[in-house]
Amino acid sequence: MIFKFINHASIFINHDSYSILTDPWYASNAFGNWYQSPSPRSKDILELIRHHDRMAVIISHGHDDHLDDWFLKRHMENKTFICPKFPSPGLENRLKKIGSTELIANGFDFGPFKLKQHINPDFTSYDAVVTIEFADNLIIHANDNWHSWNDSTVSQINELARQYDESKTFLLVQFGITDCFPMNYPQISTSECLEIISSRFESYREGTLNNMTRLGLRHLYYYANQSRFEYHNMEINSLYEEVKRYTKNILCATQLNPGDCVYEGHRVEEANGDDIDFFSFRMLQLENYINLAYKKIVDINDFIPVKLLTDINYQRSDHINYVTSHTIWNRILVADLNIESIIIGGAGVVTKPNRNIRHHHMFMSKLSYVIQNKIMNDGVSFFYSIPTQ
Repeated sequence: MIFKFINHASIFINHDSYSILTDPWYASNAFGNWYQSPSPRSKDILELIRHHDRMAVIISHGHDDHLDDWFLKRHMENKTFICPKFPSPGLENRLKKIGSTELIANGFDFGPFKLKQHINPDFTSYDAVVTIEFADNLIIHANDNWHSWNDSTVSQINELARQYDESKTFLLVQFGITDCFPMNYPQISTSECLEIISSRFESYREGTLNNMTRLGLRHLYYYANQSRFEYHNMEINSLYEEVKRYTKNILCATQLNPGDCVYEGHRVEEANGDDIDFFSFRMLQLENYINLAYKKIVDINDFIPVKLLTDINYQRSDHINYVTSHTIWNRILVADLNIESIIIGGAGVVTKPNRNIRHHHMFMSKLSYVIQNKIMNDGVSFFYSIPTQ
């Protein structure tokens, strides 16, 4: 295996007892309102936090969807953090608050991995294509650089690409809308929105295929599009699904999905469908924790199970249902909020059977702070420590 795709712009590479992880964004919201969609596989996250090889975490640029500070502080603080050298040290200083940080600058070696940065100042001075060389493989981690690169950038990367066989050269690049235009502009009609989205997709296709061709490659991989927020002016459920529908007709391109493994010769092995995603896993485990704790203090005849939901349509009439948005749950699952934000703060709704739940309400008010403290201290390890009912 050359690399495993975790989610969004995050890949994992392991070679010769050294590992590289790129742009982790697994648990926290980005920009306050973005969440992971699809979420990474829970199995992959567990393997990362238990991984003992020497690991470097590469952060390509400072956008929140490429840098999950909360996850890194709790589970990666003993790793080496590496980022490009940009004109100002904002990203570097942000990473230094987490752990030891190195700059790629004119090149940086980590075990068998050789890293180089390539910045197109015509586009931005604060995002970089990062090339990763190891053994006889080349990964071009282009993240958000979907635009047509200038001659200098193409020349730099071509100098490397010519040294590697095409079957062992992997170009990974964003394909997807990464701002709220046009979805959250109410004055734009739905039909106009769809036209703008189609036009933007076409520009991504043109830019990425142009770069692939100029590098002499015949394959590319799309990623960095696995996020969503609440759309306010769209008759559309998921831009990610729209991307998949659009890109399936680009024959030289592969849309990566969480858990996919990529091998020499551009063979892609899809993940088994039996592993629960990371968000759903934590929600179910939190349900288990609450229900197990309540069972211990009440008579079985007084026990009412809890259900944690993002959609009220899935409520259970015989349960106490706590319902709020995906972004609020994300904040609860990283201990930025606790469940009292729903019970008392009105950040969601509570539905229940036709029974008095005063005792359960008092129990949850106390347990909410216990849960929050455990997540603060243990991070995602808290969820993996809970027995499955």
